Amino acid sequence: MTTYTATRTSLWCILWIVIVVVVSSSATSPLAGKEGYQDETTIKLFSPSPIIHAIGPTSFPKPTDMIWDNDDTEDDEPIPVVEPIFGKHRPDHDAIFAYAEGYTVEWYLSFLESLKETGFDGDVVLAIAEERIRAKGVLEYLQQQSDFVVVYSIQMDCFESDRVTLGGRSMKGGGLDIFQMCLLNHVYGWKKEDGTVRKTALDPREGRVVATLRYEWYWIWAQHYHNDRWIMVLDARDSFFQSNPFANLPRHEDERSATSGKLWFFGENTEATRLGKSTKNKKWLANGYGQEVLDAVQDKPTICSGSTMGERVAMEQYLRALVQEKEETTVRMTGSDQGFHNYLYYSSKLANVLAIDSLTVYGQGNGIINNMGALRTKPFVEWGIYDEETHLVFP
Repeated sequence: MTTYTATRTSLWCILWIVIVVVVSSSATSPLAGKEGYQDETTIKLFSPSPIIHAIGPTSFPKPTDMIWDNDDTEDDEPIPVVEPIFGKHRPDHDAIFAYAEGYTVEWYLSFLESLKETGFDGDVVLAIAEERIRAKGVLEYLQQQSDFVVVYSIQMDCFESDRVTLGGRSMKGGGLDIFQMCLLNHVYGWKKEDGTVRKTALDPREGRVVATLRYEWYWIWAQHYHNDRWIMVLDARDSFFQSNPFANLPRHEDERSATSGKLWFFGENTEATRLGKSTKNKKWLANGYGQEVLDAVQDKPTICSGSTMGERVAMEQYLRALVQEKEETTVRMTGSDQGFHNYLYYSSKLANVLAIDSLTVYGQGNGIINNMGALRTKPFVEWGIYDEETHLVFP
């Protein structure tokens, strides 16, 4: 049984997301009377909804289950067969995952150079644009970081505007078309005993926007890491680091003891935004789950799908769950993953997952990740969170 906790601990704030909408949630707190304790009003605000309680499974299906169900010629379960174009996963290291398609080299520089300065010694796994639409200098810069950066780049099969004709990724308005629906063809398959690919599988599902597809990439990458490793997923374009996010984390004694683990969500500023205040969040929830669900959570803080971390054993199940939500709803909108993320928490749908022993949500400015997207309404100096002399952001 998963324990849900909302907290505002005095953990040093490490990673700062500048342009991402994120939030927090809560249920019970063991921190009463301790420094940084969150008052009962806030605890109640972040608590899961009793109105939309969903009874979730003890283990969510793998994305490969949907591929296997469509192929009655194979006795063995398909596995991910896609490989990085360079870099190597190190299973006994922590990792950061980011779907970083379509950026110019400056964004990668900000993300990776600030991370390197913290002493981080884990892996960074990235998906970048295919060669024909890749920005100048990106591949060359990332290749210079191949001692700790693992890069994937495949030509996805994506639908043209008629939603019938398959082609590659399209450009729109000077950038990649974020509304284009794509498939993960030839990503899964079957291997021979010597490890070479014997056969690949077509994706039998309807197309998904890349903002939703990224969580399936994250699940694929998670297969390369030991259960006791910590994994962080986030939006690379608007993130930078002030210190090592993996320092001083709680750890299992060894990989074999990690049969369940911790999952951490991070919150937006509760004064600046709520689910019912955001036009986009309202659409994602209403289209995916109906007006009744939106009404039940409209006063709740937004939980950002763009930044989550946890022990691999727990993250792997969370990623399965988020992929599965797309299959259980009819919503196709870009950004709908945020609706899935909020529903999974506020409906308590993750509560029965055996691999998640606790789900903790940190209020904005009080956890390892500080989500600041909702604070764009005025300068950070006016919010009292930015030092103009040191150029540091703080809670």
